[in-house]
Amino acid sequence: MQKDYAIYWAAFKILLEKDGKFLFLTISDSGKNYLDLPGGRADYDEGEVPLEKILEREVREELGDKIRYRLGGPLFQYRRYNTYKKIYNLNTVYEAKYLFGPIKLSFEHNKYEWLDPKQYKFKEKEFCTKEEYKAFKEYFKMVKR
Repeated sequence: MQKDYAIYWAAFKILLEKDGKFLFLTISDSGKNYLDLPGGRADYDEGEVPLEKILEREVREELGDKIRYRLGGPLFQYRRYNTYKKIYNLNTVYEAKYLFGPIKLSFEHNKYEWLDPKQYKFKEKEFCTKEEYKAFKEYFKMVKR
């Protein structure tokens, strides 16, 4: 019997850190104030493009072209269902250190805030999926040490 394998869109996010706080965006069209990170999917024509360049394009689109950061390595992954396209995104979150520049949000997000995981208590309802919430919760548990 032949198996059907899951198909995912590759998506890349940054966990942007500044002074021990992390940048979280709020998704505009969710109606539920879901938290999100800057980044997004690789375009169809970006199969040969380095991941750093895909991230750079996505971050520029979502935070404006004046923001500067230093990219680190991958931290964790989670899946999020794309209700418009009816497919899952496999999100890989990369470490990033804020350097300078103003944040100018795109239409995709309606607000942003710098949250301190040592003080802010994340709630499951703030995330699109339980898996996503657990991924952030586990990561920030390590950060608190």
